[in-house]
Amino acid sequence: MKERKILTVVVPIYNSELYLENCLSNLNKMIGDFKNSVEVLLINDGSTDNSLQHLKCKTKDLTEYKVIDKTHTGVSDTRNYGIKNATGKYITFLDSDDSYKEDFISHFLLEIKNEPDIVWNDVINIKNNYFLEIKNDDIRLSLMEMVLGITKQKIQEGIASKFYKLSFLKENELVFNSKVVISEDTLFILQALAKAQSIYLSNRQFYLVLNEHSLNRFNSKTLEGELEYRNQVAIILRNYKESKIKRLIDDRTKINGFCTLIYRYFGPLIENKKMTVSQAVKRLKKIAKDYQYINAFGNGKLDHTVTKRYKLFRILLSSEKYKLVLEIDVLIDKLKRTNWNIIE
Repeated sequence: MKERKILTVVVPIYNSELYLENCLSNLNKMIGDFKNSVEVLLINDGSTDNSLQHLKCKTKDLTEYKVIDKTHTGVSDTRNYGIKNATGKYITFLDSDDSYKEDFISHFLLEIKNEPDIVWNDVINIKNNYFLEIKNDDIRLSLMEMVLGITKQKIQEGIASKFYKLSFLKENELVFNSKVVISEDTLFILQALAKAQSIYLSNRQFYLVLNEHSLNRFNSKTLEGELEYRNQVAIILRNYKESKIKRLIDDRTKINGFCTLIYRYFGPLIENKKMTVSQAVKRLKKIAKDYQYINAFGNGKLDHTVTKRYKLFRILLSSEKYKLVLEIDVLIDKLKRTNWNIIE
């Protein structure tokens, strides 16, 4: 009987031919001498370049790698496919165009000694690594604050550097929400924290983000995805009593989400003359009211958690200057020569 793998690494691949040489090299270095303990699922999400052929060629003699081909359904569905097909005790999700710390697995084995539901590496501003039982709501909410960058101790919102016990994900039916196209990683993390009973926190460097994967890519589903994200965060938070920390979490997700709608949805539509400023103002006001975003605009305590552009937006939105916010957004993009390519 084969010994169970310790870790499954899921890597979605979509038109990543140019990155695959470095991707496989980085994975090999990360795994090191623990090939028998790790499986890597390289899941081709319907690439239209030569990614699939390249993967098959480069991994044909490497038993720790499994190349899976599927039709194109997006990164969330691809990661969910990885969860379904994983056999490791733990699972993590990596991007094909980033880099990872060499010889990491020996350290990871120490991190899972107490079998935590979740492991975080790259935690900023913690002096000592430690195992933590999540015994009450205050601990759970404080971990959510860390994800959102509210506290001094924090971790990036993306999927990077986070590991999950596979049985924990399956028992709680935790999957990526394919309706959410921006912040789907953050939503998954928050939903996992809402269910987890234990976590291991480490300041050890693991993940090196080399590329911004979604910068300047317009997605027509951004609006409906943000509203779905808003609803799901509300579902998570309704299980906690009213408190200062709960309000901060709610306000942070609202401010970031609403500003993202301006920057990556309404702004590009205006720039490409698909919508007028007055039409955008009307829709934004309705969304702010219907989904209660407006309640967060006055919270200046969260300005350190967002970009300078979003901080400016938040200040103007607190005075209901929707038109000015949109005009400034379009102006900034023009000055930066940002090109939002909207394909019909």
